[in-house]
Amino acid sequence: MSAPGLEKTQKLKEPDAPSIEEIKNYKIISVLGRGATSDVYLAIDVNTKERVAIKKMRPECSIGMQHKMFAVESSLCGMLNHPNIVSLIEANRTDSDNTYIVMEYVEGESLDKYASPDKLLPVDKVVDIMRQVAEALNYALQMGVIHRDVKPANIILRVDGQVKLADFGCALLFNSETTQISGAGSLSYMSPEQISGASLNHQSDIYSLGAVLYRLLTGHNTFNATENYAAINQIVNHPHIPMEIRRTDLPKELIRITDRALQKSLADRYQDWKEFLSDLYAATGIIRETSQKDEQAMFDLMSHCIFFKDFLTVEIWEVLRASVPRTFGHNAAIIQEGEHGFSFFILLKGSVAVTKQNRMLNVIQAGDCVGENACLYNGSPIRGASVAAQGEVVALEISKERLEAFSKDVGIRMDRAFLRSLNEKLAVSNARLLQLMGIR
Repeated sequence: MSAPGLEKTQKLKEPDAPSIEEIKNYKIISVLGRGATSDVYLAIDVNTKERVAIKKMRPECSIGMQHKMFAVESSLCGMLNHPNIVSLIEANRTDSDNTYIVMEYVEGESLDKYASPDKLLPVDKVVDIMRQVAEALNYALQMGVIHRDVKPANIILRVDGQVKLADFGCALLFNSETTQISGAGSLSYMSPEQISGASLNHQSDIYSLGAVLYRLLTGHNTFNATENYAAINQIVNHPHIPMEIRRTDLPKELIRITDRALQKSLADRYQDWKEFLSDLYAATGIIRETSQKDEQAMFDLMSHCIFFKDFLTVEIWEVLRASVPRTFGHNAAIIQEGEHGFSFFILLKGSVAVTKQNRMLNVIQAGDCVGENACLYNGSPIRGASVAAQGEVVALEISKERLEAFSKDVGIRMDRAFLRSLNEKLAVSNARLLQLMGIR
C-alpha cells in the first residue's frame, strides 16, 4: 500500500488520528504513513462509501514552502482527470490548523521499491510504466502543468499494472494566480536547467523521466557522486554515466531513448512528449519480440539445468516468469558481503567465486544457487560472504516475496532443490576440512 505524496513514510503503531469532526464527511480508518510535515490517512467518504486518502499537514508545518506546496497541489483539485494521475478530490487550506487534501486512494507500491540493482523489474514492464507516466505528463502539459518532481517515489504501481503519478506539490502552473515555488524538485532527477534556476518548460519533465528510466533499468543514478555539490556539478556539466557500464544486457533502442531524454541541451533532447512517446511505443514492439526470444532461450537453459531436473515444464515457466534474468561479466559482483539480502540466484551458465573477507571459500558451478539464506529465514539477514562471476554468468534472480508466492507444487520442488544444494555444499566443506586436517 502506498500513501501518495509522502517520502520516507513510517507506519504508526498507535496513530493519533484526527476525529471525524476535524475532516468533514470522511471517517478515518487508519494511518497510511507519516512524512516530515504531514500524515496520510485512509478514510471512507460517508456519502459515497468509497475509500480515499487524506493528506493532512501538521499545524506546526503550515507555514513556509511546505504550505506553498499544499497550496499548489490543492489548486489542482478537480483539474487533472487522467487514468494515470492520482485524482485530487477536494482540499482545505484556509484553516492553518486543519490543512488537508483529499485524494484518490491507490493500492500499490511506489517505484522506489524497484529502484535498486537487486529489485529491478523486467525491461518490458519498465517500458510500459514509462509509457503510462509519459501519457500522464503529456496530459498535464495540455492542462498547463509541469510536474517538476518526477521520481520513483511519486509513481505508484498498482497490483493490476496501472500506474498513477502523484504529488503535484512542486508543479509549475501556467496562467495561475497561485504563488510558484522556486528550487523545487529532487536532485537525483532534476534537469540541468532546473538546477541552474533557468526558466523551465516540459522538456525538464522529459529529462526527469529519462533519469527515472535510467534508474529503473540500472538501479543507479545517472551520476556517481555521493555529495550534493559534486552531484550538481556532474548533472550540469558532465555527461551521464553510460548505461552499458551499469548493465550489459539492455536493448540498444532503449539506451538510445534514455540517452536522448537525458541530453543537457534542449535542442538535443526530445522536443515534445509526442516524440518521446512515439519512440517508446516503437521500442515496445522491439523489446517484446526480443523478450520472447530471450524468454525461450532462458527456458532452454533452465530445462537443461540440474537445479530444475525434477520440475515439470509448466513449473519451469512459472519460475521463469517470476524471476529476473541477469547476466554478469567477469569479476562482476553478484552478492556483497555485509549487505542485507532480499533475493537469491540460480546459476544457469558459468561459475562464481564465494569469498569471505577476501578469502576463497568455494567455487559454485551452474546448476546450483547462491544467496538462498536471504529467502529461507525471517527478516533480512546480512550477507555472510561475497559472490563474484568467473567469466560470463547467466542467472535467475528471485526475490523472497516471489519465492513465497509460488504455487504449492513449485514451492515443494524449490525446497527439495535447496536441500540438495545444501547437501552438496556441506559435502564440499567437509572434504576441504578433512584435507586441511591431513585426512584423505
